[in-house]
Amino acid sequence: MRVLTTEQMREADRRTIEEIGVPSVVLMENAGRQVVAAIESAFDGLASMRVAVLCGRGNNGGDGFVVARTLLARHIDTGVYLVGRAEDVKGDARINLDVLRHLGADVVEIGDAAAWELHGTDVLGSDLIVDALFGTGLNAPLSGLAETIVADLNGSARPVVAIDLPSGLSADSPDVPGPAVHANMTVTLGAPKPPLVLPPAEAFAGNLVIADIGIPQAVINGLEGRWVEILTKESTRALVEPRSQDSHKGDYGHVLVVAGSRGKTGAAALAATAALRSGAGLVTVATPASVLPIVASLGMEFMTVPLDETDEGVVAWEALERVLEADADVIAIGPGLGRSASTTAFVQGVVERAGVPLVIDADALNAFAGDAIGSSAVTASTSSSRRILARWRDWSACRSRKSRRTGWTSPGILPPRTACTSC
Repeated sequence: MRVLTTEQMREADRRTIEEIGVPSVVLMENAGRQVVAAIESAFDGLASMRVAVLCGRGNNGGDGFVVARTLLARHIDTGVYLVGRAEDVKGDARINLDVLRHLGADVVEIGDAAAWELHGTDVLGSDLIVDALFGTGLNAPLSGLAETIVADLNGSARPVVAIDLPSGLSADSPDVPGPAVHANMTVTLGAPKPPLVLPPAEAFAGNLVIADIGIPQAVINGLEGRWVEILTKESTRALVEPRSQDSHKGDYGHVLVVAGSRGKTGAAALAATAALRSGAGLVTVATPASVLPIVASLGMEFMTVPLDETDEGVVAWEALERVLEADADVIAIGPGLGRSASTTAFVQGVVERAGVPLVIDADALNAFAGDAIGSSAVTASTSSSRRILARWRDWSACRSRKSRRTGWTSPGILPPRTACTSC
């Protein structure tokens, strides 16, 4: 599932409206109804709840008006609050505001701090709050009344469902530019956006629901620009082909894992186990000779090859030819290798001369800090990412949590759960 920037999302909307012929007001209607469907799935007691829908003056607010109308049509106690003046609401959002009022709904206008002081208690006293204040159009940190409202929402301990983005986040960056809503759930429209899948901003999104609002997948796939994709169960499952009953391990590839050093044998064993669990038929661990017995004892399923090493127990440059001569379909290199000058030269030699696909991880990445790696698949921990990817400013904020890992396919960065093939 592709992750879209603000500009890409606007282009997807434009093509759907102008080329496919779906009216923009229909997309807004679809968006609001999908948000309600997500709320109904997430909150079992919705029928007895009081819901407050906080709407801004733009299209995000328009989505909120559709949400409010749909909830009211289902006899759910719903309060509608417009942060701003009705006369400033334009386009499709104005259409849905007018429809809501024609149906007899009371839309409370909150135009200043005094109005929020008067009506904020009602909003914060609701059982559920829908954040429809700001969407992908936000281009500056929140301030003034909006900042106050967001602070009060975050301090209320009430569950919040954000439409498209938690208000305060930028649709183009994983950084948090200023005050932002801490949502319990975000229903993003059409496609996820970078701050919803990248830390630190993703922590504000809560549970993420991706709503189909009628933008054809062909339109999303045809958009130009950076391509970042979330790996879902569905997309991953399509990569796994059923295996014939008369097949054998030799039919499913041989992975050579170049990993480990003195004191870091576990990294090699874990990488080998991961390769086996991913479906490789054969896995061999190439590791310094002195630690080979330890690595071998950690797994019966993989084979081992001893490599030349330095006095410190890390792989030496002299091991290069043995690795290059190995009969492998893919080489995974890096976990626990260490960072000595000899190891760095060894890694660079493998990457430069290997005639098979490479997966470069951990210490192997440090051999290329500041340099290009070509088209190899790359994964990186937080510290490695900072050293190597700092020059890609747009995505260098891809800082992982302690329990998360980031990935990268040069020259783009791959955040957790994603794969990037071109930027």
